[in-house]
Amino acid sequence: MLWLLASAFFMAWAIGANDSAKAVGTAVGSGIIGFKRAVLLIWVFVVAGATMDGSCVSSTVAGLARGMGETTIVLVLFSAASAVTLATLSGNPISTTQAIIGALVGASLALGLPVNWGVIFKIVLAWVVSPVVAGMLSIATYLAYRRVLNRIKHLGLLELTQRWMVFIAAAYASFNLGTNELANVVGLANGGFFSRVFLALSLGLGALTFSYGVIKTVGRDLAPLGPTSGFSAQMGASLAVTLANVMGIPVSSGQAIVGAIAGVSLYKGEPVNIKALMGILKGWVAAPLGAGLLAFLLIRLFSDL
Repeated sequence: MLWLLASAFFMAWAIGANDSAKAVGTAVGSGIIGFKRAVLLIWVFVVAGATMDGSCVSSTVAGLARGMGETTIVLVLFSAASAVTLATLSGNPISTTQAIIGALVGASLALGLPVNWGVIFKIVLAWVVSPVVAGMLSIATYLAYRRVLNRIKHLGLLELTQRWMVFIAAAYASFNLGTNELANVVGLANGGFFSRVFLALSLGLGALTFSYGVIKTVGRDLAPLGPTSGFSAQMGASLAVTLANVMGIPVSSGQAIVGAIAGVSLYKGEPVNIKALMGILKGWVAAPLGAGLLAFLLIRLFSDL
């Protein structure tokens, strides 16, 4: 049980170090929220999301781990967390969800367990569709939000409205981290209420200690973001993740926010950093493959001892 808790902590910490950028990257990058306040916001709303929702996503992930013992789950979480940490060291936002799913598939193959390829296909399809949906939702949000802002004539009220809307979008995205990404870990660790709180706090610790490089990539390097486009991208991505949560599909908030930033930037005719985007896309492929291969090798190694 202790090793399972330790590996779950490592995975939650890794999610905080990488995925927190997708929750607050646009808010920090647009200069609306400072880094320390962003981390506090993550802590509060991830705890809320982890304790109030996420059961559908947890069930989906737990179903993919059917037949695996505690030692196998420990190695799955360790493999996924290691892949995410390596990406975070380079400041590259990858999908922690993809890493976990890849590690589960690798573990199943190593143990000779049946893989539910139907569920895997549905999840992978969601990974492809979610950035596109997020991009479309971010454009729709931008159009509606701009109309609202155009009706505000007082400069002080306009600035205050933009600041609060960016804060709300970041809080919503942080809540989604608890209901989606962290729900993957909860599903594998089979944790109760206190375990959920512990993992949520662990995620916040990852955001505090190791997330700034990835936040910079998402919030500043990928595309220039102002308060209006930053809010629109964050809200569009969060809506896409919520749709997936309702359907019980574990998707990547990282893929959603990247699709949303690219979508709203292209609509506005603003440049997108193709080099940074290609690096992110490569990470999306490397994350599940690397985590899956590491899980496969570790489980085969330990099973032969």
